[in-house]
Amino acid sequence: MSKLLLHTSHFTSVQLGTFSTILSKPLPLPFLSTRFYSYSYLLSFSKPRPLLNSFPNLCTHRNLSVRAFDSEPKNENVVTEKEDKTDNIEAETESVAENGGNGSLKGSDVEYPSGEVEFREFGAWKRFNVKLRMLVAFPWERVRKGSVLTMKLRGQISDQLKSRFSPGLSLPQICENFTKAAYDPRISGVYLHIDPLSCGWGKVEEIRRHILDFKKSGKIIVGYAPACTEKEYYLGCACEELYFPPSAYFSLYGMVVQSGFLGGVLEKVGIDPQVQKVGKYKGAGDQLARKNMSEENREMLTALLDNIYGNWLNKVSLTKGKKREDLENFINEGVYQVERLKEDGWITDIKYEDEVLSMLKERLGTRKDKNLSTVDYRKYSAVRKWTLGLSGGKDKIAVLRASGSISRVRGPFSLPSSGIVAEQFIEKIRSVRESKRYKAVIIRIDSPGGDALASDLMWREIRLLAASIPVIASMADVAASGGYYMAMGAGIIVAENLTLTGSIGVVTAKFNLGNLYEKIGFNKELISRGRFAEFPAADQRPLRPDEAELFAKSTQHIYEQFQNKAALSRSMPVNKMEEVAQGRVWTGNDAASRGLVDAIGGFSQAVAIAKQKANIPQDRQVTLAEMSRPSPSLPEILSSIGNSVVGVDRTLKELLQDLSCSDVVQARMDGIMFQKFEGDSYINPGLALIRDYLSSL
Repeated sequence: MSKLLLHTSHFTSVQLGTFSTILSKPLPLPFLSTRFYSYSYLLSFSKPRPLLNSFPNLCTHRNLSVRAFDSEPKNENVVTEKEDKTDNIEAETESVAENGGNGSLKGSDVEYPSGEVEFREFGAWKRFNVKLRMLVAFPWERVRKGSVLTMKLRGQISDQLKSRFSPGLSLPQICENFTKAAYDPRISGVYLHIDPLSCGWGKVEEIRRHILDFKKSGKIIVGYAPACTEKEYYLGCACEELYFPPSAYFSLYGMVVQSGFLGGVLEKVGIDPQVQKVGKYKGAGDQLARKNMSEENREMLTALLDNIYGNWLNKVSLTKGKKREDLENFINEGVYQVERLKEDGWITDIKYEDEVLSMLKERLGTRKDKNLSTVDYRKYSAVRKWTLGLSGGKDKIAVLRASGSISRVRGPFSLPSSGIVAEQFIEKIRSVRESKRYKAVIIRIDSPGGDALASDLMWREIRLLAASIPVIASMADVAASGGYYMAMGAGIIVAENLTLTGSIGVVTAKFNLGNLYEKIGFNKELISRGRFAEFPAADQRPLRPDEAELFAKSTQHIYEQFQNKAALSRSMPVNKMEEVAQGRVWTGNDAASRGLVDAIGGFSQAVAIAKQKANIPQDRQVTLAEMSRPSPSLPEILSSIGNSVVGVDRTLKELLQDLSCSDVVQARMDGIMFQKFEGDSYINPGLALIRDYLSSL
C-alpha cells in the first residue's frame, strides 16, 4: 500500500510500502489472511455474555453497549441495554485536558497521574552510596568526572532497545541517558548534535520532554544543528542554548502534506486495480485507483497538518517567549540568512562546532592544554541505573515493546529484529500472565498495522492479560489500524498528542493484469471447479459481477467485525464508533476527545498510571522489566566492526520478505510518514522494483 508523506519544504521523498507484489502476483483477498495497516480492525467475535464475563475487571470505569458484543450486522440506530449509560460515555469522551495537565479526559471520574519528572537532589547518604557503587562498577561504566554527554540525534530512531552491536539510535536508551545524566555526578552537561531526523512527531515529543526534564537538574544542555527543519528546531529550541554554523542548511518555511497517486501509472503499464474499501477516509485504495485526492482524504490530511503545524507554532513560540503571530510572520517571510535567526532571537549564536566545544570547555573550567572530556551515547548507554542509585524497588512492571509491521509468523527471509511477530509476542504475553512477579504491564506500540489475524490473536491475549493485572498501552509515533487493534486490548490507552492512531477501516485490492500480459505476450489459462474458485487466481481478467459482489460483501464483513471489536474494546455504541471510524487517522489529541484514547502523555505517564492501577504509591520506585531485551545477530556484530556487506544483506532480505508476504488482504494505514529526507538509503525495495521496471519499458 502506498504511503503519504508529511515533510518540510526542502526535504522530500515518498515511500510505498508492500507494493512490490503488484507486478509479481495478485492479492488473493478474502480467502487469505487479512492485514491491518493503519487502516483497520477485524475478525470474529465470541458470544456476547461469555466474552463480557471473561474480563470482569477490565475497563470497569466504562459502560458497555450490547451491540458491541454482537457480530451480526445491525442497523446503525442501536439500542443499548441502558440508554442513560450512553450519556455517561459521551460525557467521558467529550474532550481531553489541555497540554500540561494530567491528560485525563474531561468528564471522566478517573484522574490519571501526569508522570511528570521532579528532579530531587540526593542526600548525603545517597551520594556516598552512589560513590561506593561507582568504585565497584564495571570498567565500561567508568566516566571521567566533569564529562559532557554527547549524543548525535540523526536519522531513524527505534522504539526498541538495541544491543551494543546494533547500529542506529534507540528512543528508550536516549531517554534513559537523559535521566542518568541528570543524576550522575560525573556528568557536567549534555551536548546534542542534531541532524535531519527520520522519525515521527511522537518520538520527537518524547525526546523534547526529556530535554526539558534534564534542564531541571541545573546542568547545561547545548544544541548544535548544522542542518535543520521544523522537527530539528523543535528539539533544538528546547535546549538551554542552540547554535548554528554560518553555512547551516535550514528550512523553516512551514509544512506541507503530499500524497502520490498511482492510478495513471498503473493504467499506462496495463494494470487495473480493482479496489474495495470500507471507510470514506481510507486513502490507500485511492492511491492505487485514483489520479487525484478525494475530498474526504483532503479533509483528513488537512486536519492532521493543522494539528501538527499548530502544535509546533504553539510550543516553539512558548519556549522562545514570543508571540505565535511573530513566529508565523517569520515563517511566512521566507528567511534564508542564518544571521536573521540570531538577530531575531531564534538561536543563541552562530558558531562552528569546534567553537561550541571550546566554549563548553571554558565554561566547565577545563584547562586549555586539556581536551574536553566527553562520553558518547553508545558508551553511556552501558552505564547501569544501579550504578547511579536509580534502580527500581521490589515492585516490577513488565514492558512489552511492539514496533514495526505486524505478521503472524516470521518469514523465511525476515530479519530477527524486524517487525512484530504475533507468535513470538503472544509467547511473551503468556509468560507475563503466568508469572506472579509483575504488578502491571505496559505495552509500548509503534506500528502502522499488518496482518489482521495476527492483530486479533494478540488483541485476545492482551485482553486475557488485562483481566488479571493492569495493562497500559503506550503509543509512540503511530499505533493505527493493526497497531491500534493491539492497544484496544489494554485497560488504558496513553498516546502522545501527535501520535497517529485510529484508522479503523478496511481496504482490499485485486489487480487485473490482463492488459499487461497482452503487452508482454504472456497468456494464462485456468481450469477450475467451484463457482468462485477462480476469484483469487484469475488475474488475467476483470471480476465477474458475482465475484465483484462477493468481493464487496467480504470486505464489508471484515469492516463490521473490525468496527464491532473497536466498539467492544472502547465500550462505545457501534453507531458512535462509526462516527470516528471510516478509516480516518487521528492525532492523539483528537483521538482522546473522541474516546479512542484515555490520556495524553509519554512513557513516563504510562508508568505512573500503571502504578496507580496496581496500587503502588507514586513516590515509590519500581523496576521496569524489559521483556524484549536485544540479542545481537551476526550481521549486527559484523556491522559494528565495519562490514559493509550487511547493508546489502538487509536490502536483499527486505525485498525477499516483501515478495514472500504478498498473499494477503491489507487493511493498513496510509503510512503517513513525517519528515523523510532526500537521499534516504532505506527506500522501499518494492518501490525500487516498480521504478526499475517502468524505466525499462
